[in-house]
Amino acid sequence: MGIITISRTHGSGGTTFARELAKQLGYSYIDRALINDECLESNRHTCSFGIDEGTAPGLHVTTQELMADANFYKVSFIANILDHALRDDVVMAGMGAGIILAGISNAINIRVVRLMEERVRAIARVKSIPYDDAFDLVERMDEGKRDFIGRYFDADPGDPSYYHAVVNSSYVSLKEAVGILAEYARRHFTDACAREAEEVLGDRLLERRAEILLFQLGMGHCFRKVIFQAGAEGTLSVAGVVRNEAEKDRLLGALAKDTRIRGIRDSLETGVFEAVS
Repeated sequence: MGIITISRTHGSGGTTFARELAKQLGYSYIDRALINDECLESNRHTCSFGIDEGTAPGLHVTTQELMADANFYKVSFIANILDHALRDDVVMAGMGAGIILAGISNAINIRVVRLMEERVRAIARVKSIPYDDAFDLVERMDEGKRDFIGRYFDADPGDPSYYHAVVNSSYVSLKEAVGILAEYARRHFTDACAREAEEVLGDRLLERRAEILLFQLGMGHCFRKVIFQAGAEGTLSVAGVVRNEAEKDRLLGALAKDTRIRGIRDSLETGVFEAVS
């Protein structure tokens, strides 16, 4: 299991770099469009937590309706990133994947940048638009990426401390960079790192799936009020507060039906609280 994340500025050639790196290594390639599509599929197990939306008791809203909720979108988005990281040798382009997977031993995070002048001219040429229009487009796209990462992950994608390597395509050809970093990846990824990463990613995914379940059960008001922590051998600790015993029973009952959870440690309390905005 090898995971490579690619952050890129608009017009830097980062998407081409990501696709070529995936091709050279024989890895899958995913990006934000694919993840968004998967999050909208109501039968996607990562988002639906294995619940049948048409028949499950206590299921109040559909995945499509929930996607309008920023908290649900974030949790579902992260869950799909984690799911892909566990299933595939993969190159992930954009999406804040390097921030989501920070600290994972079997992940390499790369950022691709380019001089602004060269980015603008490249976009103007590719899209056959005037230079000034291309400049505005590059600025808007860069701002959109910063806003997305800032809003959902409270981070700055331009911070080099997130990355193993930063490639400036104005100075290093993409072909050369692909070769260098493909070779580095082959040396970096080990079976020991993969086993360690699989355990950490599995725990994180289990916790995110449990958070998704809150929303699927119409209990989004409990988000951040109920804390899930994965433990040894597939156990899940559930702590925090819900409104009443009925909510507690509904949540614990739904969790108990999931075959991926081998045991539940219940520390839930009941009480009155205000929803997290």
